[in-house]
Amino acid sequence: MLEILRIFREYCGSGWYPVLFLIALVYLLVTEKDRKVRIVLLETSAVIAVLFFLPPFKMLMDFLDEGTYYRVLWLLPMTVVTVYAGVKLIGRHIRLGFAALALLLMLTGQYVYGNVNISRAQNRYHIPNAVIAICNEMMPAEDEERVWAVFPDELIHYVRQYSSKIQMPYGREMLVPEWGWNWDTHPIYRIMREQPVDLDALTPLLTEYNCHYLVLNRAVPTTGSPEENGLVKIAQIEAYDVYRNESVPIFKKQAD
Repeated sequence: MLEILRIFREYCGSGWYPVLFLIALVYLLVTEKDRKVRIVLLETSAVIAVLFFLPPFKMLMDFLDEGTYYRVLWLLPMTVVTVYAGVKLIGRHIRLGFAALALLLMLTGQYVYGNVNISRAQNRYHIPNAVIAICNEMMPAEDEERVWAVFPDELIHYVRQYSSKIQMPYGREMLVPEWGWNWDTHPIYRIMREQPVDLDALTPLLTEYNCHYLVLNRAVPTTGSPEENGLVKIAQIEAYDVYRNESVPIFKKQAD
C-alpha cells in the first residue's frame, strides 16, 4: 500500500489536480442525479480509482506490465470531472463560486513559463523554429524516398512531431534511462555524445547506417574535417550546421 501511495504522490508532483479530482468525484457522487452522467463519468471513475489503491490490483498490473502502474491514472477523466463539479458549484452560487475559483487558482496554480522545460510556442507545431527550418532543408521531394538524419540530443524529441519523412537511426529511447536502454548500444549515438565529436569516426558510420544528413550544434567541438569526410554544409540555422553526406544517395520512389 505504501508503494501505491508513493506512486500517487509522484504522479501528483507539486500539483493539486489529482486531489481536486478526488474531491470533485466524491461531491458529484453525492449530488449528481443524472443516471447517464453517473455511469459514464462518475461510477466508472470511482471503480478505476478504487482499483488503483487496491494492492491485489497492483500486483496483477505489475505481473502484466511491470513499471507502468501510474498509467492506470491516465484512464481517469480528471479534467472533465473537476470542471463539471466546478461548473455545478458556480452555477448554484455564482458570486461565491467565482471568488472561490479565483482563490483556488491563486493557491494551487503555477506560472507555467517559470518552468525551464516550458516556453512560449514559436509556431502552431509547438516545437522550436530551428527544428522546422532544419527539417525543411532536408525534406525529400515528392518523388523521393524518406531520408535518414542524425540530430543532437536536444532536437531528437521534436523531429517526428513535425514530419515522418525524416527518419533517425535512434530515437528518444537513448535519452530515457528508465526504459532500460544504454546510450552506448548505438555506435552513432556513442560518438555524438562525445566532446569533441570525432567526424573521422562518425562519417563511416553515417554511411553504414545510410544516413543522408548530419546536424551538429556549433557549441559542441568537433575533430576532423567535414569536407575531407564527404560532408557538405548545406545550411546554417540558428545554432546548428546541417551537412549532407554525399556518400549516401537519395533514391526515387518506385512507380506503382
